[in-house]
Amino acid sequence: MEDLRAWIEVDLDAIIHNLKLIKSIAPKSQIMAIIKANAYGHGAISVAKTVLANGASWLGVAMVEEGIALREAGLAAPILILGVVPEAEVPLAVKWNLSTTFTDFKGAEVLARAGKALGKKASGQLKIDTGMHRLGVYPEKAAELLKACEKLDGLKVEGMFTHLATADCEDNSLAKKQVEQILNLRKELGNKCPPLVHWANSAAALYLAEDSSFIRAGIALYGLKPSADPFWDKLKPALSLKARISRIERVEANQPIGYGASYYTKEPCQIVTVPVGYGDGYTRRLSHKGTEVLIGGNRYPVVGNICMDQLMVEIPLKKQIDVTDEVTLIGSQGSEEISAEELAIKSDTIHYEIITELSIRLERIYKKGSSRVR
Repeated sequence: MEDLRAWIEVDLDAIIHNLKLIKSIAPKSQIMAIIKANAYGHGAISVAKTVLANGASWLGVAMVEEGIALREAGLAAPILILGVVPEAEVPLAVKWNLSTTFTDFKGAEVLARAGKALGKKASGQLKIDTGMHRLGVYPEKAAELLKACEKLDGLKVEGMFTHLATADCEDNSLAKKQVEQILNLRKELGNKCPPLVHWANSAAALYLAEDSSFIRAGIALYGLKPSADPFWDKLKPALSLKARISRIERVEANQPIGYGASYYTKEPCQIVTVPVGYGDGYTRRLSHKGTEVLIGGNRYPVVGNICMDQLMVEIPLKKQIDVTDEVTLIGSQGSEEISAEELAIKSDTIHYEIITELSIRLERIYKKGSSRVR
């Protein structure tokens, strides 16, 4: 890493640990590893290979191109596209053997036509809207839709699923009602029900995963808590954001730092420039929020406005800092840790956004044990 200005380290052992922890909650459920958005910033292909080798049986993505990238990397495991696919992209999804979400009969017809044109049956899963009101058919209309799909020669409906709106909330009554609806639908359909029926995301795994064909493991897979339940303290964060130092400069008192001169030094100090900014996904919203980085195992404040490619850190003159020191922006050094959750709170967002915004400009370095792996 000596030649990198900044990089992301991904601990594959942590991902394996988290996967096994999630699996232990509901051993009868399969694991669908959700690796959309470049595996939440961790790198889709490396994460996919790791989870498939350690117990996951399906992968979940958001878009056709994400699924194709996995296929081109040689991954043959079943992949579900969780979002609705534009009609023009459906033939690509079918060509690459991607299971495709549909929500109405028109979507089913498009899938079936693509399947027939390619001389195969397109795999589809019906999204059920049990209360999130984002995507899906209402449960009371699902039976009629599935019956109509039986006439479509080019389509195999292999599953139906829903998404829980409040599984991560202290009040989970709505989530329980959503699960009740899809269970009632499964009972109503009887032997006409698709073989796969699932609803359990990471947060729901603890108390609502029973009878779900899959736990759709997303945020918890990466070691970030999906809810406040103490069980999730067992997770291990997999991602660290690190950088080198560009410059160390003594600055006198009452000197402006950065764009807009929004911060002035209060006493003589060292200003350390770190080559990371909002162009790397380290959001400008962290400016003037008490944000800190780790250098030599100690916390130091980020000062001034965060720039596109750089940020500045203020360090007392008495502290010995060298340009060879490593800077940790997310992760641990010694006994100190800066978590994605901490940055999320300071920038008024959620930890999902902190990690998924990390740019492709940052090279991903993968580690297993003490070794670097590709």
